[in-house]
Amino acid sequence: MPLPAENRSDFIAYTHTRIGEMQNKGRFDAANKLNMYLRKFVTFLGKNEIPFKDFDSLLIRNYHTWLKNQELGRNTVSLYIRNLKRVYRLAVADGMTDECHPFQGVDVSYHAKKHRNRLTPKEVAQLCHLDVSGLHPSVVFARDLFLFAVFAKGMTGGDLFYLTQDNIKGNRLTYISRATGKEESIPWNSFLQEIVDKHAQPGTPHLFPIITAEKPEEQWRQHCAAIHTINRNLKKVGRMMGLSFPLTLTVARHSWNMQRQEINDGA
Repeated sequence: MPLPAENRSDFIAYTHTRIGEMQNKGRFDAANKLNMYLRKFVTFLGKNEIPFKDFDSLLIRNYHTWLKNQELGRNTVSLYIRNLKRVYRLAVADGMTDECHPFQGVDVSYHAKKHRNRLTPKEVAQLCHLDVSGLHPSVVFARDLFLFAVFAKGMTGGDLFYLTQDNIKGNRLTYISRATGKEESIPWNSFLQEIVDKHAQPGTPHLFPIITAEKPEEQWRQHCAAIHTINRNLKKVGRMMGLSFPLTLTVARHSWNMQRQEINDGA
């Protein structure tokens, strides 16, 4: 699609065009994140425009220093810079500007964390047997979704929320990962079925009553709201357990990885 003439010389305007294209393709999460990265850059600039001719290495080095002074983590700083770099490369590919290598010498690599928050198998068992009789149903729902995610081999919320009965084929749960695009297949067992049966509601094709809208943009909004609510309730559960870190759905994936490692070590 040809770019509007006013977007051909300005990095900010060009990025807004890219955000609009993502939204038109239903990539609302990616569009929202890029918009967040762009807002941070605009805050640094103090204005809503920067011509490509002024998009140079001095600008990027100053932005890098400014981000570090915001007391952001190393990976967070790299993430902000890396996403600007991705848009800049698209602009070069689109012929908006010549490649002037403004990111040269700026570290945008991801540094893997040595420690990730996760539950031990003993803590997962504690969570399974936790007395939730006096808790609000939304807290119980969050606890159950966490357990489902762990025993579904660390399934992410992005996949969990969209499961339907069609994903269950015989004794297997098969789905396409939204993150990788690959087909995943895991054993289906009575424990997972009990969680589904416990929270099943009529009128929705999904195993869990989270995504009810038909329009993709509304589905994305429901997804974001669900992540926020579930994680808030999981933190309450984590405090009940006396955990030293916040319990979130992300912890479920790392908890599965720990259990898998123990299985492998014991093999």
